[in-house]
Amino acid sequence: MSRTTLAWVVALSTIAATPALAQTTPAQNPPAATSPAPTTATPAGADFITQAPVGQYRATKLVGVNIYNSDQQSIGEVNELVVDKAGNIKAVVIGVGGFLGIGQKNVALPYTAIKWEDKALQTATVGMAAPGTGTATTTAPAAGGGTTTATVPAADTTVRDYPDHGILDMTKEQLQSAPDFKFASEAAK
Repeated sequence: MSRTTLAWVVALSTIAATPALAQTTPAQNPPAATSPAPTTATPAGADFITQAPVGQYRATKLVGVNIYNSDQQSIGEVNELVVDKAGNIKAVVIGVGGFLGIGQKNVALPYTAIKWEDKALQTATVGMAAPGTGTATTTAPAAGGGTTTATVPAADTTVRDYPDHGILDMTKEQLQSAPDFKFASEAAK
């Protein structure tokens, strides 16, 4: 054999033997390091909340909540909430006046100016609920003498993620004469 041929044979045999040398049995090499199993530990600084207590509301459900004055007269409804970067509600935007949203203006007040009520307004004097009916009866004087009996729903005991309504110690006229509220994007125009 010539030197060139011999060099080729040695080179080819080395190349062919290299993969075979790299393959070893598992007993000879320890298993490759694997990533650790996932943990259920809380990341630093994260406190997960698993349930909202009664009295904490979903912001998306506050929009549309009716606002009444202390005489139980409807004076507007929540149109929007204004939240700062820290997540604090800075204002409740109430739509007042108009009809079906036409001619309505926005007035903003601090969240704390509104007393949020979880239970529905009671518009009639409610007596004791008839057993198993979920309704109650009330008796009132009838026109022309005598009495009349009416059936009214029993008190609302439903737990919700939003208030039934809000009470604001203002009149509709005071809200309508209040200054208009403009969002930052509207004021910049």
